[in-house]
Amino acid sequence: MILAKATLVSGPRHAKYAPGTSLPALLFVDVLSSDELEAVASRELTALGWASMAIERYKDVTDHEQFRGKDTPEAGAFRDALEKGFGVVVYP
Repeated sequence: MILAKATLVSGPRHAKYAPGTSLPALLFVDVLSSDELEAVASRELTALGWASMAIERYKDVTDHEQFRGKDTPEAGAFRDALEKGFGVVVYP
């Protein structure tokens, strides 16, 4: 599992944000490499209406226990990534 801090820019098909809106986000992606991180995150974010992303930094998540049993947006995104391969938290 890789956790990435990124900036997302909404596209014209985004349901919530006007095109060109730039927002910080955390991405949880269940992959093994940075190349896979970029590919999976780009595909998933495009499907959600984001036009682009800029990954600022990333790291492997080795302590999964920090997210288990917690009711936070980050823990929810972590669970999504475990179940579906991808989870995101956007900070408006």
